[in-house]
Amino acid sequence: MKLRFFVLVCFVALGGAGATFGDELFFVQLSDTHWGFDNPKVNPDYAGTLKKAIAQVNALPTTPDFIVFTGDETHTTNDPVVRQQRMTEFKGIIAALKVQNIRFLPGEHDAGLDAAAAYERNFGKRYYTFDLKGIHFIALDNVTAGDSLGDAQLDWLAQTLKGFDKGSQIIVFAHRPLLEVYSQWDWRTKDGDKALAMLKPFPQVMLFYGHIHQEREDTHGDFTQYAAKGMMFPLPAPGSVAKPGPVPWDPEHPYQGLGFRTIGIDLTTHKVTVTEYSIMADTGSATAIKVSAHLGGFEPDVIQVKRDQSATLELSSADTIHGFACPDLGIETTLVPGKPVSVPVSLGAPGEHDFFCSVFCGEGHEDMVGKIVVD
Repeated sequence: MKLRFFVLVCFVALGGAGATFGDELFFVQLSDTHWGFDNPKVNPDYAGTLKKAIAQVNALPTTPDFIVFTGDETHTTNDPVVRQQRMTEFKGIIAALKVQNIRFLPGEHDAGLDAAAAYERNFGKRYYTFDLKGIHFIALDNVTAGDSLGDAQLDWLAQTLKGFDKGSQIIVFAHRPLLEVYSQWDWRTKDGDKALAMLKPFPQVMLFYGHIHQEREDTHGDFTQYAAKGMMFPLPAPGSVAKPGPVPWDPEHPYQGLGFRTIGIDLTTHKVTVTEYSIMADTGSATAIKVSAHLGGFEPDVIQVKRDQSATLELSSADTIHGFACPDLGIETTLVPGKPVSVPVSLGAPGEHDFFCSVFCGEGHEDMVGKIVVD
């Protein structure tokens, strides 16, 4: 088994708000929102973090085909009345998402104390499958029966897979990992090896899950699983501390370790591209950055921004038709003189992101390059 921490990026064709991926499938994963958690020492913005994420998702330059929440939508409570209240509030908040093709999975905080009774009333089936654009999606429940799938669900999975062609591309969602991450903290699925054995004949399978509140990638053979950041608080790396409690809030780096991701799948090559986004401190007042293209260059050609800053690029052409492409941030658009383009940008991890003119415009085209520096 190998572990790699990563930030992968996707390259989209952007023609303005609501542009699509063309020959790709594109979706958003959010996880561990823990609505109802209210400890200001851990997250002083416990009531606002989810809403900030929704604003960022709504501002993505490409409209997702669907959105999936991979468990722990609500924070655990012994009171069934409060449990229902939290689920109702959560559904009211996410109603602000522009895309309403939303899938849900239970987490142990949602389902562990009442065998998922309230979860099923509010969100539907605990495990299921659906197809979209030729890809099979399987949602598993490895929390209601403790940290296991259970025989009934494994039988269902076996029957489901019998109907899939061996060349199928399969995306699996679950709350817990299938490959063991750290058994001392129950970061595992006890019978996950049985599910993996069933999936082994399929060469294009991967899992997107939550539960451990951090980016992580584990690969064994042809199978790769990707853990997602949490939305309320991060958890420590496995084994780094005695117990996996929330990582303390850092006022110097607010929302550190909190975020969501997008996943793009090329329907021709089957390549999967993952982009990580951090929660931004202020989504209500985006910084406007003017960028002008002209033969021979961009002004400015170096753009300095702060990590987690909400920004909008105001792009224009001073002379002829140009392109503006920044693959790292998933941007490509055409600039026509007299027709400025405004592009919202979600900035995640620190680093340098190259941009360039993607439309041949004449002499000096090769010099039309620049970079966005996130620090």
